[in-house]
Amino acid sequence: MAKINAAQVKGMLISVADRVIASKEMLCDADRNIGDGDHGIGMAKGFEAARRELMARDFSDVYTVFSTVGRTMIREMGGASGIIFGLLFFAGAKNQQPKGEINTQEFAEVFEKALNEIQLKGQAKPGDKTIVDGLVPMVEVMKSCSAADVNFKTLLSEAVAAAEIGKENSKNYVARYGKAKTLGDRSIGFPDPGCVSLVVIADTMNKWAQENM
Repeated sequence: MAKINAAQVKGMLISVADRVIASKEMLCDADRNIGDGDHGIGMAKGFEAARRELMARDFSDVYTVFSTVGRTMIREMGGASGIIFGLLFFAGAKNQQPKGEINTQEFAEVFEKALNEIQLKGQAKPGDKTIVDGLVPMVEVMKSCSAADVNFKTLLSEAVAAAEIGKENSKNYVARYGKAKTLGDRSIGFPDPGCVSLVVIADTMNKWAQENM
């Protein structure tokens, strides 16, 4: 069974941080269409701090790597985006017994628990034009792949494809949350910025896996 260790997860999430920071303007542009245009600024700030935390130490527990990123983003970003993207990494790692490495099923469970916590906190459901539109299909395909005992390269390749489909589908929805809610039907035609960020994150994890596993 394929496994990923704490050092590998650290490397993967440093790559994610680098990519998100580099994508700051693109993420702001995505938010400018239906929000106030600062999504990329917040994401870059959160991941800059998370990158510093990751680079400052070595890790022996996979879940500590995830929780370090999540807690740092919640602390540094603030607001709804800070909670959502912080929970993306923190919620699935909290209260877990330390493990030096995890398999694809355990990796998928990190994001399944994150999805559950994000929905519990925000009450968003698919079709509300939030990150949930990308995260639901991503988690579903990760669960299917892990049940089929595929490797991480396949798991993450399928995950980013599903997140991309969710992002594209979000263009068809009327926003139900945040500043975009005030636009009503005018929010149709643009993807949810959170879904755009999710695709960047998933795509970077996939590229890291293809090159390093």
